[in-house]
Amino acid sequence: MDRPTNILFLAIAQTLLWAGLYYIFPALFARWEISLGYSKTAIASAFTSAIIISSILAPFVGNLIDKGYGRSILVGSSILGAFGLIALSFSSGFLIFFVSWSVIGIALSGCLYEPCFAYVTRVRGTKAKDAIIFITLIAGFAGTVSFPVSNIFADLINWQASARIFAGVILFFVVPILLISTKSENKHSVNLKPLSNKIDNYKLRNDLIRPEFISLFFSFLALALAHGMIITHIIPLLIERNIPNAIQLFITALIGPSQVVGRIIMIILQKQKFSINIISTLTFILKIVATIFLIYANNNIYLLILFVIFQGSGAGMTSIARPVVTANIMGYERFGSVSGAMAVGYIGGSALSPIIGAQIWEWNSYDSMLRIISVILLMGFVSFIIALKIDHNTKIN
Repeated sequence: MDRPTNILFLAIAQTLLWAGLYYIFPALFARWEISLGYSKTAIASAFTSAIIISSILAPFVGNLIDKGYGRSILVGSSILGAFGLIALSFSSGFLIFFVSWSVIGIALSGCLYEPCFAYVTRVRGTKAKDAIIFITLIAGFAGTVSFPVSNIFADLINWQASARIFAGVILFFVVPILLISTKSENKHSVNLKPLSNKIDNYKLRNDLIRPEFISLFFSFLALALAHGMIITHIIPLLIERNIPNAIQLFITALIGPSQVVGRIIMIILQKQKFSINIISTLTFILKIVATIFLIYANNNIYLLILFVIFQGSGAGMTSIARPVVTANIMGYERFGSVSGAMAVGYIGGSALSPIIGAQIWEWNSYDSMLRIISVILLMGFVSFIIALKIDHNTKIN
């Protein structure tokens, strides 16, 4: 892999951005419910608004990255996210809490995986896959960082301190390493020259109506809904099952390492000449099995560990599968725009998942939520297979 230091810096940045701007929500969900006195649905709606905003902005951000503004997008969004966390830490009422998450939502659209991978694909072209895999291997530890750190500082001081600490880390560590790494990447970019007439005349809607795009869109939407409902509600779910606090932290801390395990399995299978498209079907199988484990685990620690290993492994594979499979099937030209459009489904699913999970819990129980998740995953699996079949038929004709 060329310029490994740049990719290492991007990987560290992604780890801390995911930890501080995304996983901090499920990490502190239960604390906000107790200390702020808001309902599960109200708290979830703030995060949902953030993800919806991120989803709406994703195609616009992708287009800007295609035009060469990737560095500015990544750095500027990280700074905005840090200020969103600072505002969040001063929440004295629901309005400030909600608006703070909306600001963070704007930041999410420009600094997490989608824009990062679109940027890497733009500057590295067909050599981007190894860099993307490496970034996801390291960033898989974001949950491992966020859950313990957020709760340790919340216990020692308060949850506001956790938010401010992550804001400081982003401003004074993440932003500088992003500036360094992206400056070097831009110097070696394979794609900084003006866009060709062919790409200038490109119409995104032509890709949006392709059946393989539609099938991929719905399969990734299903993955996002399923993963988001489980991750956002995992702490309240474990509390409802009377799982001790130490075990809760242990289970949630395993999410990150399990993601890395999934990515390593993916790399090993790829070296055995398995197609990345076929390997990606494992994401659905692993998550379906994980959900079954969680349904029947109750307070059985061994089944809970199996759940988190399978869930994390599936999530880890998803992070690689989405950009790589999208590029393989849809092509590398204007990848930022296509990836941004594809992200509307995935990010939109992530946006809806917290509030859908909360509504199902209020309607019945978390067990009902898990059974619904199983059905969603099965539907997504079928949609993904259809996308692969269409792509296969297109390429052999």
